[in-house]
Amino acid sequence: MSQEQFWILLSKKIAGEANEQELAELELLMQQHPEWQYAAQNLSDIWTSSRNTPQDITVDEEDAYLLHIQRMKEKDVVFNDNVLYKYPAEENHLSHFRSYRNWYIGLAVAASLIFAVVLFPSLYNKKQPVIASAERNEISTGNGSRTKVQLPDGSLVWLNAGSKLHYDKSFGITSRHVTLSGEAFFDVTKNKEKPFIIQTSSIDIKVVGTAFNVKAYPGDRTTETSLIRGIIEVTIRNRPNDKIILSPNEKLIVENNPVEKNRLTSTGRAEPVVSINPIQPSKKDSTITEIQWVQNRLVFDDERLQEIALKMERWYNVKIEIKSEKLFDKRISGSFINENIDQAMEALSITGKFHYKRLNDTIIINP
Repeated sequence: MSQEQFWILLSKKIAGEANEQELAELELLMQQHPEWQYAAQNLSDIWTSSRNTPQDITVDEEDAYLLHIQRMKEKDVVFNDNVLYKYPAEENHLSHFRSYRNWYIGLAVAASLIFAVVLFPSLYNKKQPVIASAERNEISTGNGSRTKVQLPDGSLVWLNAGSKLHYDKSFGITSRHVTLSGEAFFDVTKNKEKPFIIQTSSIDIKVVGTAFNVKAYPGDRTTETSLIRGIIEVTIRNRPNDKIILSPNEKLIVENNPVEKNRLTSTGRAEPVVSINPIQPSKKDSTITEIQWVQNRLVFDDERLQEIALKMERWYNVKIEIKSEKLFDKRISGSFINENIDQAMEALSITGKFHYKRLNDTIIINP
């Protein structure tokens, strides 16, 4: 029942018909079920981009709404009588439909979502970025998508493409511990009694309340942490006794794989190369490259083509093959906002002076 209530409250919110009590109830439900926030954001975006002006409402739209509700009833999707609008007895009630326009459309969209959940649960779960188990929640994004969620403690997390975030059901009650694979930007709510801890394959990060970016994709050459504000404490997995404190506008880079560059300890165990560098804002507009993806901008600042290819694979959900090793280390800069993969590749090929061809979802790069 709580999920159906969530859709009803959400439809009333986006239609501008929810009162303060209903808005508070909706906020509580979203805090208890952060996995619903993805669908809520998508629904709000659809509403914002597709809404019409009142004078655009026609009888056809009214008929479409009624047909939609009738189809829902035929599929045994039940709506309470007090939810659906009762039409007046007057012969001409188009003006009444106009007056209830927001509620109609909001309810219709919510009804569609309930219909999808009831009749096509496998399809719904496939698109849902959160997977719940008995003890843990998983928030995930596939290649070509990004999402923003609010954790139960109020902390905000933006997940980049191809990323996963795990946290226990008890998160925020006894501790605040998450596991990250991929890239995420965190804006952590302060709680000195319960530090926020992020665990990756290479490093652990401990914070109280701050904003920072973590890039820890499996298979990448480096794991990176970029601090925007506050202070964080970083522990390197192979050096548990060393605590690295980052200050604002500092970036920690840990080499993951190249053993030949690692320093051997007295026991013969390889230690990763670690460096701390200042974050350099763009000279053009003072933006910070490391967190531009949060604003849906794909930015490269003098990066190797091999690393750019990995980012573009995740961003556009394609496969990129570089056929010549001499192109791996070619350094290129670029910035894309609304460009599709073809437009982006055309621009990069001109800048990087290489050729490419596209075969469906595979892009092949040659000198």
